[in-house]
Amino acid sequence: MFDINLILLPLFGFIIGLLVSTLGGGGGGLYVPVLILIFGVTPQVAVATSLASVLPTTAVGAFSHYRQGNVNIRTGLILGIGGLIGTLIGANIANIIPPNLLQKILGIFTLIMIIPMLRSLLQRRQKLKEKNDDKEKTLTLTGPKKVIASLFGVASGLMAGVFGISGTPPVIAGLYSLGLPAAMVVGTSVFVLIFNSVAGIGSFYLLGRLDLTLIILLGGGAAVGAFIGPVLLKKINPKTIEKIYGPLLLSIMLIFGLGLILA
Repeated sequence: MFDINLILLPLFGFIIGLLVSTLGGGGGGLYVPVLILIFGVTPQVAVATSLASVLPTTAVGAFSHYRQGNVNIRTGLILGIGGLIGTLIGANIANIIPPNLLQKILGIFTLIMIIPMLRSLLQRRQKLKEKNDDKEKTLTLTGPKKVIASLFGVASGLMAGVFGISGTPPVIAGLYSLGLPAAMVVGTSVFVLIFNSVAGIGSFYLLGRLDLTLIILLGGGAAVGAFIGPVLLKKINPKTIEKIYGPLLLSIMLIFGLGLILA
């Protein structure tokens, strides 16, 4: 008898890959609920599959974004190394602190991250009024900025290691607060999350929780969607992205933060 999941898994993967490659991230926050609620996968396997499926999404998405000029490699490496370290630390923290307490801590941190993002959004809006273009600019990270960027990366890795998600919010918050153009925030965030995924795969492989069939079906569809997403993003006016991206991102993070605290 034909298994409908052979079609549905790649289809959902494609949709998620398309969404995250145009809005930023790796899709970890979407894979887990889809696997648990729709396909009946156990939470442990869903978390492991999510982190593994994020790798093709982020790898293909980052390559496609790089071709479109949307990746700041130097800044991405700083956050990525921090993310790798944070993921390894997060895996150990998960075994010490109760999940409910960790969830509330994450929610509080997410709400705190809104503050620098809101400040940056207001500054960028002012610049758009004063300047009538949105050209790519070169970001020079000084010592303090390097430290701040790496800390956002560590926070992202902690989310990945503890909760099995890609760790998108801290990465985007860090890049956005550093002043990168919206399209480059999206592309660079996808690149950064490769590090979280690799560290997460290694951790869960040692725990024996990787389901290769789920990973191939879901991750394969996601890779196709992640490749197409940046091409579509290139066709959108940068000013339109700037107007929509910030408010949308702040709203999502507010809902995400409050949901974690109140759940």
